[in-house]
Amino acid sequence: MAAQHQQLTQHGATILRPDEARATDVRGKQLRVAEFLAQHSLDALLLQQAHNVAWMTAGADVGRGGSTQTIASAFVTADARVIVTNNVDSPLLFERELYGLGFQLKERVWQEPHDELVRDLCRGRRVASDTGVCGSTDVSHQLRNIRLPLTDLECARLRRLGRVAAHAVEAGGRNITAGRTEAEVAGEVAHRLLKHTVIPERLQVAADGRSERYRHWSYGNHPIERFATVSCVARRWGLCVGATRTDAIGEAGRELQQTHRQLALMHATGMFFSRNGRDFEDLWEKVHRIYEKSGLPHEWRLADQADVIEYDPVSASLVADRDLTLVAPVAVFWHPSVGPTLAGDTVLIRENSTELLTPINRWPKLTVSVRGVAVPCADLLVQPGVSHSRPHDPSETAAIDDLDEPDDSSMDTVWELQALDDDSVLDESESVYSEDSVLE
Repeated sequence: MAAQHQQLTQHGATILRPDEARATDVRGKQLRVAEFLAQHSLDALLLQQAHNVAWMTAGADVGRGGSTQTIASAFVTADARVIVTNNVDSPLLFERELYGLGFQLKERVWQEPHDELVRDLCRGRRVASDTGVCGSTDVSHQLRNIRLPLTDLECARLRRLGRVAAHAVEAGGRNITAGRTEAEVAGEVAHRLLKHTVIPERLQVAADGRSERYRHWSYGNHPIERFATVSCVARRWGLCVGATRTDAIGEAGRELQQTHRQLALMHATGMFFSRNGRDFEDLWEKVHRIYEKSGLPHEWRLADQADVIEYDPVSASLVADRDLTLVAPVAVFWHPSVGPTLAGDTVLIRENSTELLTPINRWPKLTVSVRGVAVPCADLLVQPGVSHSRPHDPSETAAIDDLDEPDDSSMDTVWELQALDDDSVLDESESVYSEDSVLE
């Protein structure tokens, strides 16, 4: 490789150099795996699911063309890390995705089954895996505890990804006009993500209340007439971030505005009380109480509310995983719904603060006061048109005054990052890879 690298340099082609931040991140993750193996008297951990391989490799994409089909597995012991793949995909992985990260290569020619090479590695060893193949012990349900808490590199990447996701959703929402189809809007959001090498892991555009009946609606060829909700979960470096915005055309209507303000109460409450050391059981009690105070005691039963989000877009779910304790740093995607309206933002829970990863930029805000702290939520965007409803007063504040919680408004809570310019999230000239990793 050294000679080849020298030759590439002489010919003025792509020059690669190790990314020290990624290398440090990978070494830290191998220590986590080694501790897990020692605790369970295991020899190795086999990772075959794309999100787990991305975690172990600090962001390598082993999906084929962005799909769920994978091109490699990772085999990790206490003192070695191996990538298992074929001769077709090994150049891409080791020259672009894994350069300088200390992974060994085990490959076969493409026409030989991948499982045969995996079976050779597992033979005679006590192996755990995320798939249970080749007689290994399936520990997929335990891997969340290894992936969390997030590392410094992952937090920095989530901040960047959150800005991209929010920008794509808001830009797509601002371009909604009567007669455009849900699929057209979804395509525009996807385009804004893909041009920055961000994958739309999940994409929803629900027009005119369709999501009230189908809470997990994706998109169709239905024309948008009155309003639409745009939501996406974006993925880059294996990490995921979610954002949601709702747009009305010409006239929001009192009922829609009122429903959205009720929704903002639940949304802001969830984000505010997402704190380090808090368990989902306690957090859910806070949000559930607001549903009841709003006269909607059963609304939450119609859709899921929030998820711990990382390499797995649904690493843990509020209500379903009540025993989970949030240990910083960890990210939570809040996405409650009331009737036809949906909200959605991702927050990063840090040791002494909560940070909004999906900033509200060119979009109206609705401020919700929770225990004296102003929590910004995305309001309805009303596109130009004749409106007979009461215009929204930007100074209007919905207040929550009587939650059973000590007054901790002095807590250093970072709710928004610096707003980006109106035109772009990332420089168009920016490489797919960081400057520290690849020079072209």
